[in-house]
Amino acid sequence: MDGATHLEPMPSLRAGDSQPDFRTLGGEGLGTFLYGPDRSSLLHVAYSLAKLSDPNPYWVEIRDAGRSGDTTDPVGRGRIPEDHLYIVLEGDARPQDAEANMALWSIVRSDEPQSVIAQFTDFLRLPLTVQEAVSRSRSDDLRPVFVIANADRVRPYYPTSATDVRPYIDSMVRAGVIPIFAAVGKPGAGRWAFDFVFEVRPDPSGDRRRGTLECERAPPGLSISAGQSVPFESVPGLLEAIGAN
Repeated sequence: MDGATHLEPMPSLRAGDSQPDFRTLGGEGLGTFLYGPDRSSLLHVAYSLAKLSDPNPYWVEIRDAGRSGDTTDPVGRGRIPEDHLYIVLEGDARPQDAEANMALWSIVRSDEPQSVIAQFTDFLRLPLTVQEAVSRSRSDDLRPVFVIANADRVRPYYPTSATDVRPYIDSMVRAGVIPIFAAVGKPGAGRWAFDFVFEVRPDPSGDRRRGTLECERAPPGLSISAGQSVPFESVPGLLEAIGAN
């Protein structure tokens, strides 16, 4: 999978070029991973992309204990309704292996196929807050989008290979939601478990309204393709979300 990083980059979009349709991120069974060095820009991109597939996305924000949220991100600016916002402290966002094993016996019959048991355990290993949010979202008419913000804060507790990361994505997909993960910092090989991978690259000038979205991975046959570089201004709703610099 790492071969995707060796593709020749496509030129950035210019006026008159065809625009990528980011609504394809909301396709059934797909997961997206975003990463970059600037947390505020990263989360605004995640919010803007989520809204293209779900006008009222769910937001699971992972926070360090003892630290308040950022006033410049989508949560700090009041863009996420209270009933769609879940705050999870870093210590509560770890995999729930022990709880999953105990809960398994109360919901799965002994004669269930191993594939069905694996699906239950994968979901039950998600943090309890995420399980609760996913369960509540099922009453919505649309297939809901879930942004998992600040995933880098729990990176040490989760697998690092694509093979081991994918079950966590699949457990959310099977539960009927579309996951978008956002993580600050340099990513590892686990990102190749996702169907879409984007680097959120801020402009060196420090102007948060300028930057590019670099596509590293995308399913074939779409208007979004690996190697494509999309300026912030071409992402619908992004400049409005970021607001004044």
